[in-house]
Amino acid sequence: MRIKSVVKLHTANRFTFFGMPFMIAGIAFAIILTVGIFANVVTGGQDLEDMYMGMTWNGAIFALLGPLMGFGITSMTQYFPLATGLGLTRWEFARGTGLIFVANAAMFSVFVTLGKMIEEATSGWGLQVRFFNVFYTGIGPAWQTLVQTFLLILAFMFIGAAAATAVNRWGQMALWAGLLVMLVVILVAGMTAFINEEFLAWLISLLSMGWLPWMGVLLTVGVVSAVAWMTLVRRAQAR
Repeated sequence: MRIKSVVKLHTANRFTFFGMPFMIAGIAFAIILTVGIFANVVTGGQDLEDMYMGMTWNGAIFALLGPLMGFGITSMTQYFPLATGLGLTRWEFARGTGLIFVANAAMFSVFVTLGKMIEEATSGWGLQVRFFNVFYTGIGPAWQTLVQTFLLILAFMFIGAAAATAVNRWGQMALWAGLLVMLVVILVAGMTAFINEEFLAWLISLLSMGWLPWMGVLLTVGVVSAVAWMTLVRRAQAR
């Protein structure tokens, strides 16, 4: 198996693999720090507890997570045709790319966890702001952030790869069909919740699930996306 060749293919462009996610995240982080500096100057550093708690829900961390989903997409749109052109089989490409996804998720989840630990130790970088210690990557102990971020990034990359492979096989109609199905499901769920109080209570109970059940959801999404991608890639066209 020539998995090493696939790994080298993905990591040949160091800027795309390492630099771009950190660069985009750095810009978002600088914006958050700027907001914190401005708030501290205006208030004299007083009464910022509400801002600190409110920033639990700020989505700046997706400046880092978003490009990683994009990496899943580009693995199919850019690297897959090149890999097949170099004589690598689809199975070799899938295994090597899956290994890259796992390594990527591990590396960036460690980065986020270290950032969260520093952020907590410095009370939000001394400014009462949050970038790493947010709901989406976990506000519990550091080990929970490590696990949650790893599963989230891995799921993102496999979703991106599966979506790109579906478009490769069936064209943009596959993308629009998938979005339409999601929209219909959301509308039906919303209408049902509006007219059925028991269903609404059930939806609210889902939102109040503990950390472990939600990790089960993330794991399930990641596994289903990975299986879908590996199934689709076997018949994907090198374009």
